[in-house]
Amino acid sequence: MRARRWRRSLFIGFMVAVTAWSAWRVLRHTLEDQVSGRITLRFSHWQLESGVREAFDQLVQDYEALHPGIRIEQLPIPGRIYRQWTSTQLVGGSAPDLVQIGLGVGGPQLVYFRPITTEVNKPNPYNQGTALEGLPWRNTFNDGMETSYDQETFECYGASLFTGTIRIYCNLDLLHKITGREHLPENFAELQTLCATVRDYARRTGEEIEPIAGSSLTAILMFDDLLRAQTQRLASKLNPGTGLPSPALIEDFYLPYLNGDWTVDGPTLQAVADLWREAGQLLPPGFAQIEHDQAHFRFVQKRALLLMGFSGQATGIFDRIKFRTGVFRSPQPDHAEPRFGAGMVARSSEGSLRSYGSFGITKASRHSEIALDFLHFLTSEKSARKFTTISRFLPTVVGVEPSADMLPFMPDLHGYPMGPGFNHTPDTKTVVANAQYLLFGPEGSSRKFLDRLRDKLGPAMRTDLERIIKTRLVSLRRTDTTIGATQQMRVTHPADPLLGQKLDTMLETQNELEAALYYTRLRLAQAARLTPATNP
Repeated sequence: MRARRWRRSLFIGFMVAVTAWSAWRVLRHTLEDQVSGRITLRFSHWQLESGVREAFDQLVQDYEALHPGIRIEQLPIPGRIYRQWTSTQLVGGSAPDLVQIGLGVGGPQLVYFRPITTEVNKPNPYNQGTALEGLPWRNTFNDGMETSYDQETFECYGASLFTGTIRIYCNLDLLHKITGREHLPENFAELQTLCATVRDYARRTGEEIEPIAGSSLTAILMFDDLLRAQTQRLASKLNPGTGLPSPALIEDFYLPYLNGDWTVDGPTLQAVADLWREAGQLLPPGFAQIEHDQAHFRFVQKRALLLMGFSGQATGIFDRIKFRTGVFRSPQPDHAEPRFGAGMVARSSEGSLRSYGSFGITKASRHSEIALDFLHFLTSEKSARKFTTISRFLPTVVGVEPSADMLPFMPDLHGYPMGPGFNHTPDTKTVVANAQYLLFGPEGSSRKFLDRLRDKLGPAMRTDLERIIKTRLVSLRRTDTTIGATQQMRVTHPADPLLGQKLDTMLETQNELEAALYYTRLRLAQAARLTPATNP
């Protein structure tokens, strides 16, 4: 109890110190600006990966050279306190001019940000003289600024330089030492064979080398990828209109389960359970309690052959290790393989790159037009190319190519769409995660895992769907007010084409959302009338 009070007091003291430090920085820069007449613009983010701050420093120098009267300050904030720190700044009206949206910042907090919906349809002035000259700003992004668009307010907030993929890093020197060659696994069976070879080598030589530097994050990433490969054929069956999986709408996956169209005892979850059990055997004991930083350290120290992580880690790995590194996508079962291929249509495609972590302009900014100009500068073709080169992050801007050593991280576009998973809704995700321990260890089995899901999965799915309905209903009611206001503005500004386009989009989207809401309610009511025997 005393230790808990001490930790709580330490955390509160730390947050007070961070808040006081932030307030002092704001006050100090305000006084400096008043004395010097120079404008200071600040932007905050949580991207602490190697190379990111260096890339931003270079872009800041370039921008300040073009605008001598403006000073740009970069504020990298650790991810563990980013949400609390940013929320405090937003509510207190002292937030930086540009704030990275995400990692718990967004949703209701978007009220503190300035929409840039009008601006995204205009050209980026810093793209003059390039292949992107004259294009609407949103069309200069690989994902069309899709992740910057908020479906509740029908507004765009910010632009991003961040995107990435998941890959497995391999110590090629160690691989050659153990196997005599440098062949990277192409499917799950080859990964299993490689891990068995590594364990046999460690046993014969006495060297402390593990196949995969596993962690809780490794398990989450690997298991989700394997699951979504196994649900391909089921999702295609549940979506007869197109015959393709529909991973975006979780209702298309959960509602059929609640209505008895598929069950825990069917072949899909049986294959998933068996596959997860075998995948868990490739990871070190106790992987669920291991932090990813520990796994990263073991890989760098040559105590593990493989490390599963994000493309954003590449700079930190490539620049700090003294061995050659190979990169490959997390292996899936071969779809022609009898045990785990039955639920697959084909190897899954990763799809196109989607950005995240847009920089939004805060309403507290005293220089919002300069903030917009700086955001234009950051996301121009020239700046994006420099950022990609220095940081090694994958490109978000059209026409910008990754550096040569980052080409293996580009998304795999060959294959079939992924099936749905369980990681996007809290209750179902928790039930599945809490039952996974039943798969592992000497007493673990697929049957124990599935027995637990048989009792827990349906209620969790229902709770998640009811939460989705409630959230959408609140959103619809909020949007009704926005639609009414837009209709009135349309009356007073009949010549504004953007207002007319926005109103049409709102009405069409609202009708679709209402129809989906009522359909989900109907299917849930039908599921509630099913007997326990037909509704596992």
